[in-house]
Amino acid sequence: MAKVATRMRGLQQSALGAMTVRCQELGALNLAQGLSQVPPPASLLAEGAREFETVGHSYSQPEGLAVFREAVAGKLKRSSGLSVEPTTQVLATVGATGALMATLTALLDPGDGVVLFEPFYSYYLSSLQVLNLRPEPVRLTGPGFRIAEESLRAAITERTRAMIVCTPNNPTGRRLTAAELKIVSAVAEEHDLLVITDEVYEDIYFGPDPHLAAATVGGLAERTVTLGSLGKSFSVPGWRLGYACGPERLIGAIRIAADSLVVCAPAPLQALGARALNLDDDYYRGFRAMYDRKRRLLAEGFAAAGLSPNEPEGAYYLFVDCSRMGVPSGVAAAERLLENGLVGTVPGEAFYLNPPDRPYVRACFSVPDDVLAEAVDRLASGDFLHG
Repeated sequence: MAKVATRMRGLQQSALGAMTVRCQELGALNLAQGLSQVPPPASLLAEGAREFETVGHSYSQPEGLAVFREAVAGKLKRSSGLSVEPTTQVLATVGATGALMATLTALLDPGDGVVLFEPFYSYYLSSLQVLNLRPEPVRLTGPGFRIAEESLRAAITERTRAMIVCTPNNPTGRRLTAAELKIVSAVAEEHDLLVITDEVYEDIYFGPDPHLAAATVGGLAERTVTLGSLGKSFSVPGWRLGYACGPERLIGAIRIAADSLVVCAPAPLQALGARALNLDDDYYRGFRAMYDRKRRLLAEGFAAAGLSPNEPEGAYYLFVDCSRMGVPSGVAAAERLLENGLVGTVPGEAFYLNPPDRPYVRACFSVPDDVLAEAVDRLASGDFLHG
């Protein structure tokens, strides 16, 4: 009888997907999975409908269409000052998750250690486990969730080969400061570590300061692979279109791995994605204002329920402290929100290797306004502080 690979032992459906199933079963509002349920730019959809017959529908070269890579490079330069050469330092990928898997496959060996800053996006852990890589957690405690140099240095072992950094962060919405990234840079240089930065939420931030690309800080440019995606910035996650950029010697190896894994990113969508990447500043200003409004509304709902939402600086999640419920875990908190209010959230445990210090849940506000308004009503009128 055929057997399941050893690497799959202990792996199961993510808590994000599991809660989505629960929401469907109970008819609950799904604030759990980060599905980006706001409409894509109308102009992008109209252009796509007109041009879809004329774009190429065969494979692209493994690194992606030149027009897409040039658009990525141009957009990164405009938005964060990150300079990359499109012909040799940019790779089109099947979403940012595809970029991550190709990067891990190309640049790390089984048994290598990878620092994860807790709380972290849960797919990082499953990706490491599938590839037999060793997660090495660095706990960031609330409410600030800031990187402390002593904690990072204490986590480094003789097996450590890389760090994964997410800014703006999923699930907390933290944006790493230049000072924190300089700590990352110093430790990475001292131990000769690869740095993988997940910056898929780069265009969703609140406040006047633009996105700070990690590779523009300290000496990170020479050792950093930056991952990006069109899904979050243009509300097209189903396009599965992302990219990796970094030093030529690293991107060359990642290209070979990506080719072996998936051949290429969707070629027709690369052509349309290039148009999205060239949208003007008015689009991004309106986009951020829309998310800022949703963020404030949902935070008011959780506060009205007697809970303590954080104040995210970016991304489209709230990380809510449910300590006032008197529950022992985020799992219990999420269950009470689901049962008492039919509001689906993700337990904080999904973003940690070991139990978090408080009962957190993550709630996504990238949902239609009517869904958000109903969720706020349910939160404000429900009794969640008593079992």
